[in-house]
Amino acid sequence: MTDSPATRFTTTQWLICLIAAIGFLFDTYELLMTPLVGVPAIAELLQVPPNNPLVTLWTGRMLWMSALCGGVFGLLGGWLIDRFGRKRIMAASIFVYSLSPVAAAMSTSLGAFVFFRCTTFIGVCVEFVAAITWLAELFPDARRKKIVLGSTQAFASIGGLLVTGVNAWIVAHANTLPGLPLPEIFNAHATWRYTLFTGLAPAILIAFLLPFVPESQIWRERRQAGTLKRPSFGELFAPELRRVTLVTALLSACAYAAAFGALQLTPLRIAPGLPELAEQRKALAPLRAEATQLNTNLLAVMPAFHQAEKDVPGFAALAAERAKVRIAQRAARKADNKEQLAALAAKFSALETNLVQLTEGKPDVKKTLAERERLMKLIGDNRDAQEPFDNAVKARGNTLQFYQETGGLLGRILLAVLLLTAIAHRALLRLFVVPGLALFPVTYWMLYHESAAAMQWGIFLCGLMVVSQFSYFGEYLPKVFPLHLRGTGGSFATNVGGRMIGTSAAFLTTNIIAPMITGKSTYDQVAIAAGIVGTAVFVIALVATFFLPAPKEQTNEK
Repeated sequence: MTDSPATRFTTTQWLICLIAAIGFLFDTYELLMTPLVGVPAIAELLQVPPNNPLVTLWTGRMLWMSALCGGVFGLLGGWLIDRFGRKRIMAASIFVYSLSPVAAAMSTSLGAFVFFRCTTFIGVCVEFVAAITWLAELFPDARRKKIVLGSTQAFASIGGLLVTGVNAWIVAHANTLPGLPLPEIFNAHATWRYTLFTGLAPAILIAFLLPFVPESQIWRERRQAGTLKRPSFGELFAPELRRVTLVTALLSACAYAAAFGALQLTPLRIAPGLPELAEQRKALAPLRAEATQLNTNLLAVMPAFHQAEKDVPGFAALAAERAKVRIAQRAARKADNKEQLAALAAKFSALETNLVQLTEGKPDVKKTLAERERLMKLIGDNRDAQEPFDNAVKARGNTLQFYQETGGLLGRILLAVLLLTAIAHRALLRLFVVPGLALFPVTYWMLYHESAAAMQWGIFLCGLMVVSQFSYFGEYLPKVFPLHLRGTGGSFATNVGGRMIGTSAAFLTTNIIAPMITGKSTYDQVAIAAGIVGTAVFVIALVATFFLPAPKEQTNEK
């Protein structure tokens, strides 16, 4: 398939761009579900409150496991792209990351939920590399290739805005949606499950569109002629490719480290420390201390509770039903719905009778359930007391998230425009790296203490400088690896360098650097650490640009 800058896009070429845009958009959409659904999902599957330490522990575990899987299996996916075709593996990866959220939505165990979030991450990691390789080879004209790669990748930033809006709509309408076929112990109208179900959308769209677009012509011709070399991981480190392999992986790691070690931590871990939220922090401090103690007490009760679930048939289902009625009673009291309260009181009375019959001769079992329910009520009361203050904190965090995502979108658009200029490849990357050297310390060490308004513009510009680099490498990587290694090489840079190594910066910021900073609040510690990490990786990236090989002026026949 060839094109010319003088010709208009054909219908097939528009379809190719549409499929790529859908893929890039839902890459981000699927990944950014995690902060929206992770906590409520883990809390429900473990049957503990959202602020329980076990939820925090498993959220962290899920993040590092998904990053590890994305790096390892993403690299394997890159090899498959070179071995079996760009379009085929891209389609398979989209179906993986579309069907995995559906499976996660129907999970009834924590293990299944974590597994399917990991497979989602794997699908995303493979799809990105497959898509940029496919596009680069379907549009051999250099100018048109830059336009296509730059413009379609911009849709990735729209995915973050879209998933936030979809989740907000689901939260508001969950109780009116059809109930899910789940065991009685689970909430059939859980918002996190509905949000995950929306991840099926790209598979539906791609299934209709994919039959009308071609495989990479040059890859197919080489494959059919028997002249396509077999991809090899070892060849990435051969003398002629070692430099580009290592430098692109390092630069990708720096970009992801800035994103996960600073930007992604800002809404939840840094925003609560803004000056405008001083009153909320003061009110929340004793309530959170109380919640910590209550959760400690709850964890002490849980072993006896789980043993009762094993020893007494029907106990688990009855306990779950009682919990659901108590939750409904709390909601009815908030709404002052006296009729519903009366109906729920009658239902709970019947469940109390069932409990007496079920635990006859087993007073310890009944006592264990009573203590667990008492603690859960106190934790619920505590959460209700925190809610007005917590909502104000979350609103600020959401605003910062919006500015960050908008800055990222503008960065991708700006990169797409600059790709059409005569700026050299190193100079182009430095246009985003050099300003970041100043923006990260100014944003996290100065604007953060000034005001929320100042911070949101700082985070807007930081997002612009970081996210634009993702699009830069989406255009650059297919040009520096030979045809038979484009998927493998691009995957090593993006998935091993970026998504496996770079994302670990979140742990570096919060668990290593922040605790070393004494005499500050937790929020200030994370802000200082984020500024250190963001600045440091931009310094490393600037140095690395001097070693970045210039892509050869090549056609797809290389």
